[in-house]
Amino acid sequence: MAVPDLELDSLRELDLLHVLELVSRRCVSDYGKEILVNVRPFNQVDALRLELNLVQECLGLLLLNERPPLDHLPDVRHLVRKSQIEGNFLSAPELITVLESMQTSRSVRRFISVKSESSPELHLLCSDLIDDKVLEKHIHDSIDETGSVRDTASRELQTIRRDIHELEARLRHRLQRILKKYGEDELLQEDFITQRDGRFVLPLRAENKRAVDGIIHGVSQTGSTVFFEPAETYEMNNDLSLLHGREQREIIRILTMLTSEVGSVGHHLEATFDILIHLDTLIARAQYALDFGGIKPKIVDEGIIELTNVRHPVLVQNATATQAEVVPLSVLIDANNRGILISGPNAGGKTVAMKTIGLSLIMALSGIFPLGMCTMNMRRIFTAIGDHQSIESNLSTFSSQIIRIRDILAECGEDAVVLIDEVCAGTDPAEGGALAAGVLDSIIERSACFIVTTHQSSLKQYALTHPHVTNASLAFDEEKLQPTFRFQFGVPGNSYAFDLATNVGLPQVVIQRGRNYLDERHDELEQSINAMQRFRSEAEQARATSVEERNTAEKIRKDLEERLETAKARRGAIVEEAREEARELLRNANALIENTIREIREGENSAAEAKRIFEQKRQTFELPSAVKNTTIEDSAPISVGSKVQVSGSGALGEVYAIEGQNAVVDVGGIKFRVNVEKLERIAEETGNKATHGHGKRFDTGLGERPTRGHGEFSVSVVLDLRGKRVDEALQELEKFLDRAIVSGAPFVEIIHGKGTGALRSAVHNYLSQRLEISLFRPGEIHEGGDGITIATIAIQ
Repeated sequence: MAVPDLELDSLRELDLLHVLELVSRRCVSDYGKEILVNVRPFNQVDALRLELNLVQECLGLLLLNERPPLDHLPDVRHLVRKSQIEGNFLSAPELITVLESMQTSRSVRRFISVKSESSPELHLLCSDLIDDKVLEKHIHDSIDETGSVRDTASRELQTIRRDIHELEARLRHRLQRILKKYGEDELLQEDFITQRDGRFVLPLRAENKRAVDGIIHGVSQTGSTVFFEPAETYEMNNDLSLLHGREQREIIRILTMLTSEVGSVGHHLEATFDILIHLDTLIARAQYALDFGGIKPKIVDEGIIELTNVRHPVLVQNATATQAEVVPLSVLIDANNRGILISGPNAGGKTVAMKTIGLSLIMALSGIFPLGMCTMNMRRIFTAIGDHQSIESNLSTFSSQIIRIRDILAECGEDAVVLIDEVCAGTDPAEGGALAAGVLDSIIERSACFIVTTHQSSLKQYALTHPHVTNASLAFDEEKLQPTFRFQFGVPGNSYAFDLATNVGLPQVVIQRGRNYLDERHDELEQSINAMQRFRSEAEQARATSVEERNTAEKIRKDLEERLETAKARRGAIVEEAREEARELLRNANALIENTIREIREGENSAAEAKRIFEQKRQTFELPSAVKNTTIEDSAPISVGSKVQVSGSGALGEVYAIEGQNAVVDVGGIKFRVNVEKLERIAEETGNKATHGHGKRFDTGLGERPTRGHGEFSVSVVLDLRGKRVDEALQELEKFLDRAIVSGAPFVEIIHGKGTGALRSAVHNYLSQRLEISLFRPGEIHEGGDGITIATIAIQ
């Protein structure tokens, strides 16, 4: 058997020709259908990848409900060849066919040109389509839609046809007069003018044919009427015939000229037709993929075959009509796993599963999308499927298969995939199993791959022990004794012969007697297979549950992330709004402070009066809604450890001690006495936030200085006078105290250093004169000792 015949037989056995016929139904042109049904697998990887890319781009257009304008694809190849023969000319209808083909070409080219970015391969393919507007115009201007040469095709033709019309009018006029005369003489059979052999004649009664001069051009079928040309119209009919001859010669001249133009671009027209037919087949394949869920295969260089959820196209076609469901299958063949041995019961789907694998591969190699995911490298497919026994050739089922396997082994190499149905069946099971193992070893030795089906237990054991062979089976419902057609990769299958025999009603005594002939090893193998199938089923069920739970968790996670992002966005907007409100409030507060200080300096109001006015205006300020987080707790009495806020100021602190009506409050590490009635208890959380924030900087007009501790005031509470003369220091101290009093600070720190003590004495003397200062004291050692004075401002 020749190699091409061997591979062609494999295509037939895998039902590829049936699939090609299904795909070809979606072609527009008959020639496109002819091309598709004769498609064969590619043998060049680059050509195959290009073809698959073209189909994918066509599929992309169909998904967008956009289809190239291929409604009419006339075959013009024979017309092109005719146009290139010297002395020939195309008829007017034939030229119209050429025109239609050119118009289709131009429309398709323009349609694809605007898709160049999304369909680059199609754009490149269609860039060679003919777009000859000049030739289109010449044909269109010379021939009308009915296939007749236009009067305006040439000036000569226009003149001739005008003369013909004028002469015909005069001739008809004369015949009308003759017709009237013959009618009066009762010579006419009927009262009308007609033509015979291109000459105008009148219908006379046969018995009157010799009553007048003229020529008879014909007789009716009944013989009762003769078609008579009166002698008076000889010359006019002769002139008309001459004009018709001139017309015909001019028409031929015009058609010949147009034919010559067609012949000059004949090769381009033929190439265009081939491209359009190719495009027709591409769209048909894309439409087939769209109709049945075909997926573009991935062609790789590595030696791998991976099919995921593939389905048999013929089963899908039938299932679509019957609303049935086709169970998909998945397999993997690579360097470590070179063969798959499928076992299981009769009518369980083994052969269909093997054909599904082979057909999916051969479809991918032929530029047709398989119905499932496919990754593979370039392959040659060989099959031994079906019964090839022949009485004429004296071949049994077994011998015909062995001959087929012999031919396959002679041709297969590392790029081969061999599919054998019921390998080495039809002979002694022990010898057949051993021979089959030898065949499979030979295929592996050639670095080829195989998928075979079998019922033989010895081959199941072979697959279990061979490092490069994997068992597979089709699941079987033991309770219903029905196949489920679910492909199980990695698990061998039982034949269930006794169970099926019981199900069809074979006597139980026969069943039992048969079981007695089975050895223990066979029973152990069958039980092991059952256990493997059960464990596999449980594992798959657990995996499905896990996947479902994971998907649910993932959905919840995504939902929470979306909510979190939404919350962050809302929080950001709220914070930004609060910041803007705070900035506005700060601007207003600074303006109020500056105005109050100005009034004090200019002597308009005393410090106490200025502070009272300041407090009144400060109460009108509205805190930003987003920063109103201080919670006042009136229900609980103030005690040691309470978090409090000093009324009339922004100072937050903690009660250090209670002394009668006064409390010692620690604000940022500075302790001062204040009347308990001036304190407001705040929530623990707010107090913590207040006393554990970071110190801020404020512009006092005396230079930028840090606040002490963590209290939050509108001005600095620290003044450094070191190195200054007494008069200069007292001026700064006065301004500093005015700002602190106006801002509501409960205390201030004045750094004067130790030195001779002169500056310290001047500061103490000044402080004793200020009524706003309720008390002052030297600092503790950790606060700076005698080099610092801490003054408490009385709450007004």
